Amino acid sequence: MIPKIKLLNGNEMPRLGLGTWTVGGGMTHDPNNDDKGQSEQIQKAIEAGFSWIRTAHNYAENYCEKLVGQAIKKYDRSKLFLSSAANERFAPNKQALIDVAKLTLDNLQTDYLDLFMIGAIGPTPVQEIVDGLLELQESGLVKNIGVSNYRKPELEYAFNYSGKKIVYDEMHYNLVIREPELCGSFDFCRKNGIVLSAYRPLQLGQLSKPGIVVLDEMAKKYGKTQSQISLGWLIQKEGVIVVVKVLDDKHVTQDLDIFDWSIEEKDMQRLDKEFPIQIRTSDCSGPRKAIFERQ
Repeated sequence: MIPKIKLLNGNEMPRLGLGTWTVGGGMTHDPNNDDKGQSEQIQKAIEAGFSWIRTAHNYAENYCEKLVGQAIKKYDRSKLFLSSAANERFAPNKQALIDVAKLTLDNLQTDYLDLFMIGAIGPTPVQEIVDGLLELQESGLVKNIGVSNYRKPELEYAFNYSGKKIVYDEMHYNLVIREPELCGSFDFCRKNGIVLSAYRPLQLGQLSKPGIVVLDEMAKKYGKTQSQISLGWLIQKEGVIVVVKVLDDKHVTQDLDIFDWSIEEKDMQRLDKEFPIQIRTSDCSGPRKAIFERQ
């Protein structure tokens, strides 16, 4: 069973989520996509224990959300935690952000989202984005609001401007990519009770195979796979949760088996300090200058 973490507002969410990037295609819808196979895999993951499904309105040009909506139709909605994101390019103002959320609700065939977020910093002032998120929450269409790829300056501004209603920040974070630690987001989240969600936790599979000595040694020591060690390192950090992409039954089983054992503190510190490849900045979120207030 996947444990839950309490959010700043008292609500809860699972500590492990199912990512849906490439469901339905990539940035564009693939007409030859294996819809049936992907729908069945989502259903298998739910039946194995996953309840949090993370999608986004721009994945496969909205088709990902539609496919997810079809896959989850037979399940009790109250047992699922559905989250989605508005890509910043499609949210140039408050109303556009709200319209994206409403389209997401239609695609998923639900009347509320458990979590909705902005995908990254774009040209829209942070004030405008937060106002849209707050209106969605106040209307009942969204239970919890968050951001993605917000470094400390914009996260701190959004958090304070929202009246501390931003409860979630999602960032590219794993043993290789250390940006949340270095840009200040990790510490800010921990000090203020914001959940930090790690996407690409296995760095596109690089952290799930043999060849990195320290991972190989720990996998042998704990009787786990390299991917389980990599996920365990994240999940044991205070306030950190993880989004994984489940491709087959083997991955489902392995990903769920990260909660009933733990990495010793000395090994956590070794992974913190001695992991051989550590990159300061994510390639998913380039340099930018955030606009905080409306002109």
